[in-house]
Amino acid sequence: MGSIQELVPIDIAIVGGGIGGLALSIGLQQYSHVRVKIYEAASKFSEIGAGVFFGANSIRAMTLIHPAIGEAFAKISISAGWESKRNTYFDFILAHELHGLPTGSHIISPQVTASEQHSTAHRAHFVDELIKLVPDGTVEFGKRLADISRDETRGKTVMRFADGSIAEADAVIGCDGIRSVCRDFVLGKNNPLSQPVFTGKHAYRGLIPMDKAVAAIGAEKAQNRFMFLGVSGHVLVFPVAEGQVMNVVAFSTTKSGTWEGEWVKPMKREDMDADFKGFGEDCQKIFSLMENTDHWGIFDLSVDIPTFSSQPLRLLLLGDSAHACAPHQGAGASQALEDAHILSHVLGACRSPSDLLAAFAAYESVRIPRTKFVQKYGRLQGELLDLQRPDVGDDLEKLKAIIDVPIREIWNCDLNAELEKAKVVMRSKLAELAA
Repeated sequence: MGSIQELVPIDIAIVGGGIGGLALSIGLQQYSHVRVKIYEAASKFSEIGAGVFFGANSIRAMTLIHPAIGEAFAKISISAGWESKRNTYFDFILAHELHGLPTGSHIISPQVTASEQHSTAHRAHFVDELIKLVPDGTVEFGKRLADISRDETRGKTVMRFADGSIAEADAVIGCDGIRSVCRDFVLGKNNPLSQPVFTGKHAYRGLIPMDKAVAAIGAEKAQNRFMFLGVSGHVLVFPVAEGQVMNVVAFSTTKSGTWEGEWVKPMKREDMDADFKGFGEDCQKIFSLMENTDHWGIFDLSVDIPTFSSQPLRLLLLGDSAHACAPHQGAGASQALEDAHILSHVLGACRSPSDLLAAFAAYESVRIPRTKFVQKYGRLQGELLDLQRPDVGDDLEKLKAIIDVPIREIWNCDLNAELEKAKVVMRSKLAELAA
């Protein structure tokens, strides 16, 4: 889309320094005419101490954004503790007696192909590796966005921060998460579609030293990926931190359908006991080891959000700020990485700031339909795993037939083909502008 001599510098501001924002900034390093600044609200980089599942699609996306990201992830990720379990997605077992089957009965262990290999990692460790790939001077901390406006005379988007400072760029990419300030400027602060939605699920998250986990539930369950399914709740475990820690997430369905107070609260032991009353011995042993555990309300965004961009403001959303999904497919971080893959390369293909809206259109043309699919099945998978999906319930044969169907569609997306589709749209938009 033009020779190197024709390139004009483009200033991109990224609001938010999570996985998506960092990955995008690293991808844009490959384009010398694109200058990047990250504005992070916190005083320093920090991530929750929790494990994250990365499907095959997200691992491919890392390398497609920039090979260094894939290399960094390989240093801190783990597939499974046992080589014999390498190709097992999860071992699904019963958390309690059901239909005459005893607690711990095997349900299904879907196997993955060579192209569907996946890994888990400690979120903070991955962010630490990404930070190493970001050049000094790229990030400004303590920059909580307060306002965005457009100065058309100068062709710049102006950001005003809570500390009174001002910055400007040719375009702003909002990577500021599910409680995004940027989204309010895209959809309107009072627009119901801009508001996160409680999914009806909540979760207790914890990390257990592997030696204690093995002593409690045995090496096979502690060192590999297992999921305990029960009515109205499920518990998943997998290794992180190079196998030194067992990550635990225990999901439950709220009886009231509402969530009160802070999204993340300290756990109350009596609440957890009530939520998982009747779950079997292994689950109870896991719960007994969960100390200083956080209690999370699970929120997502509406699938009816019509756009990820404000063209007048030259503002575009990425990751959870655009399409936060329920975590039951382990696909939230993967979608931010897919976003960064597409966006880094279409922004890099811009010859000047005048091409940015064509890049926005190209990005949205492939990312909106893809992320809507992931959002839809994120909720359905949560219902399925809690044995509450209306068309399945606690029918284990029906569950086995579909438990890994949506996730395989997520894993097996051809990301190169998606980028080519986006580039076709971009060329078309640029041709329209030139006509």
